[in-house]
Amino acid sequence: MINLSSTDTGSGEPILLIHGFPFHQLIWEEYVGRLSDSFRVLTVDLPGFGKSPSLPSPFSLGQVADTLLSFIASKNLNALSIVGHSLGGYVALAMVEKRPELFSSLVLFHSTAYADSDEKKESRTKVIDFVRKNGALPFTSGFIPPLFADPTHPAIKKVTEIASQATAEAVIGYTVAMRERKDQIKTLESFKNPTLFLAGESDPGIPVDSIRKQAASCQKPEIHIFEKVAHMGMFEKPAETASKIKGFVMKSNT
Repeated sequence: MINLSSTDTGSGEPILLIHGFPFHQLIWEEYVGRLSDSFRVLTVDLPGFGKSPSLPSPFSLGQVADTLLSFIASKNLNALSIVGHSLGGYVALAMVEKRPELFSSLVLFHSTAYADSDEKKESRTKVIDFVRKNGALPFTSGFIPPLFADPTHPAIKKVTEIASQATAEAVIGYTVAMRERKDQIKTLESFKNPTLFLAGESDPGIPVDSIRKQAASCQKPEIHIFEKVAHMGMFEKPAETASKIKGFVMKSNT
């Protein structure tokens, strides 16, 4: 089993926060404090990001999910709320698909259950070719500003610094895995516990209409669309997004 780098803060009902691409768990550093006054909050570096060792390449998001399920087992966690940001949402869905009984609720934070469209797959292939030719840093340095609705947001610098630590191996490996991931709408349909979608009205990659359509597939859906937010709600509206998660998880566990 891979030993994932992780943090474990607070007490109470457990929440696992899974970071997006191409970040690591420090993306949640300030956000954890907004939740750990009420919950036990765990974060991890996905394999190959941050301080966690890599999976053998090529790997699938299902294999990443297996690694996190082993982490959960090592912590003896159950009745767990899982929050996945972007890529983290894809991993969370794969975990729920495999072991739905472990999770009391699911939060898809700027994420989607849909597989990549043909256009998106082509875009990911271009990213892979670019990083193979130029390395990760030229890609990650330009990748971050469009994720914010406000191109002058002060958090862009910090997020760019986190992204710049990603290796070419990790960027390529996860881009391939995201391109090849399967549609998870059936997972949403079969999951019996509450599902929350947190979305930004200005998110360039996940249209609001697609979120509403996915929520209609869920047995117990909840949606919140944030104005003047793109893809980084934990920085763009930290208090508001944390409040939505906190209220949702509390309600889900009563």
